[in-house]
Amino acid sequence: MKNTEDVRQSIFKIIVFAVIVVLIIIVLWSVVTETLLPLYKNREYNELIYNLFGIPIILLGTGIFVYGGWVFYRDTRNIFDNPQLTSNIDIIRDKTAPKENIKTARSENTRLLFSTWKKGAFRLLIGAVLITAGGLITNLKNIIK
Repeated sequence: MKNTEDVRQSIFKIIVFAVIVVLIIIVLWSVVTETLLPLYKNREYNELIYNLFGIPIILLGTGIFVYGGWVFYRDTRNIFDNPQLTSNIDIIRDKTAPKENIKTARSENTRLLFSTWKKGAFRLLIGAVLITAGGLITNLKNIIK
C-alpha cells in the first residue's frame, strides 16, 4: 500500500513540475513575442533594454512570491502538529481555566504563529519588492519623462 502512495506522489510531483515548465515556456514566449520583438522592430532600444532587465526581475519576484506563499501555507498547516500549540488551544477553550493561563496560552500561540510565519512572510515581502522593482525598471521610460 505504501508503495502505491509513493508512486502517486512521484507522479504528482512530475505533473506539477511539467505544468510549471509549460507555464514558464508560455510566459517567456509571450514576453518575447508581445513585448521584446515589437520594441526591437520599432527601434525602441532604450525601452527594450529596460524590459530585458526588468522582466527577469519581475519573473524572479513572482517565483519567490509564489514559493513564499507555499512556505507560509505549509508552515501554518504544520504548526498544528506542535504539542505546545494544541495544549494552549485546549487551555484557551477551557471555560474553567484561570484568565492568567488563558492569557499566557494566547501569548505563546501568537508567538508561535509569528515565528512560524517569518520565513514565508519574508519571501512574500522579497517577492513583492522584486516585482515592484522590475515593474519600475520596465516602465523607466515613462518615469523619466
